[in-house]
Parts: sequence; C-alpha cells; structure tokens
Amino acid sequence: MKRLHTYWLYALLVTVLLKPAEVLAEQDILPDGFRFAGNYRFDKRVKIRDGDSLSIPSKPFYCRVYTDGISVRVYGESSKESYTSFTIHRNDGILAGAGSGKMETLPGVQAYSLVGNVLRQLTLTEDRLVLTKFPAFSDVVEVTYANRRISLSGER
Repeated sequence: MKRLHTYWLYALLVTVLLKPAEVLAEQDILPDGFRFAGNYRFDKRVKIRDGDSLSIPSKPFYCRVYTDGISVRVYGESSKESYTSFTIHRNDGILAGAGSGKMETLPGVQAYSLVGNVLRQLTLTEDRLVLTKFPAFSDVVEVTYANRRISLSGER
C-alpha cells in the first residue's frame, strides 16, 4: 500500500512540475486585450522558385498564437517573451478549396509583417496557420504550414 501511495505522489509531482506547451500559454506576458487563439504545430515547409516547389524537411515546431483584433502575435514553444507580431489587414474570412470543386469562405484573418526587407503573410483559421515569406532580394517564396493542436484547458 505504501508503494502505491509513493507512486501516486510521484505521478502528481511530475504532472505539476512538467507542464505541457498548452499550459505555458497561460503564463505568457500579454498586454490587455489579447486573447488566446490556439496552439499550432508547424509540420511542412515548401520553397517555390520559378513555379517549381521543393519540400524542405524540418522537425515539428510548436507555437502559441494570440490576437487583439488588430494584430496577431506568434510565440515560440519555449519563449515566454519573444514573439513575432503581424498586423491584421483582412478579417472577413479566408477563401479555401482552390483547385477543388468546392470553394468556401472560412472564418479567419490575414495579417502581414515587414521586418528586415522580408514580407511575411500570415493566414490564420481555426484549424490551420499558413506563413508565407517573400524575401526582398530573392525569387524564392517559402510557405510553412501549421495545424492546430488541441488545448488541454477547458477555458479556451
């Protein structure tokens, strides 16, 4: 019986001390007005040059996304203070289904960021985040796809 008690105590300590990435979202330092939009996992990168696409192997990267309706902030998986900020320029939905027989408008936003002569376009829906990079002095466009991860907290 004592061994079972020790096991449960150990399991409780591990659960409390080792927090998953979803729980870290609650600890980010945010200005008033920002709300949690979701946890996303970048799974796929594609570089496009002269109409040819090249899939770039990369390991999965997790991020947390917040918005205040004017801008979108994307935080990395381990950082609590550094983020990339995007300014929302369209919030009337995302047209999806190009190339298929069914086109539809999904709820979502489009935002941009121009830092260091690199234009970044962010497309954010409930299920997907797409980040497109347009370097100023290059003919290569990079597209990164992320899928939404399920949050553990019932408040989100």
